[in-house]
Amino acid sequence: MQRSVLFIKHIEYETGGHATTLLSHLPTREAVLPAALPPIDELAGVVILGGQMSAADVERFPSLQLTAELALRAIDAEIPVLGLCLGHQIIGRALGGEHREGAVDAVGIIDIELLEPDPWLGDHVGTVGAMRWNSDVVSLPPGATLLARSATVDNDAFRYGSALGMQFHLEADDRVMRLWDSVASPTLSELRDADAVADWRRHLATDETLLGVIERGFGAFAEACAARI
Repeated sequence: MQRSVLFIKHIEYETGGHATTLLSHLPTREAVLPAALPPIDELAGVVILGGQMSAADVERFPSLQLTAELALRAIDAEIPVLGLCLGHQIIGRALGGEHREGAVDAVGIIDIELLEPDPWLGDHVGTVGAMRWNSDVVSLPPGATLLARSATVDNDAFRYGSALGMQFHLEADDRVMRLWDSVASPTLSELRDADAVADWRRHLATDETLLGVIERGFGAFAEACAARI
């Protein structure tokens, strides 16, 4: 069987945004709130998307624990694993990071300081304005390399072996933003206001630094997955 990249979704309407687009040339599959996950030898990569539940709420959402266990097996097998927001927290908790619920109130474009060059973050060092929507955080797991921080979050991205977690939503394209402002509950406009959301959408569509990080970062992740197909 040909290996594929698995997208794990904990919200049914999540699209994967830029991650889906920039990996569309590869064989992919998805699991939504999965009750079971495929064996490691069928996977060329794993993308764990965001969600509005707590990463610690494994009793209500058993798929969170299944995802954490798969992430650890994939890391052991050196399979590329990318965690976005909730995905970042799932991986971080699984690796021994401290998860804190309700630690921040971050909604909107946040200045993220990228500290170390990493291919999946476009090898960019410096500040980039990226979308964040989170209240929970996870500390840097033991043995991980800190890649990014911000004014409100000490661990905004980390690298651990074949895995990278980022608290911010590098995948957020305009379709993702439209869904977050229409289908999500509450919507972005309900949390802030419509003018702010419009400004965020303009930034995501036009900021050259961010768009470069997105294209190079997801492109490099796709290359790492392609090498295992």
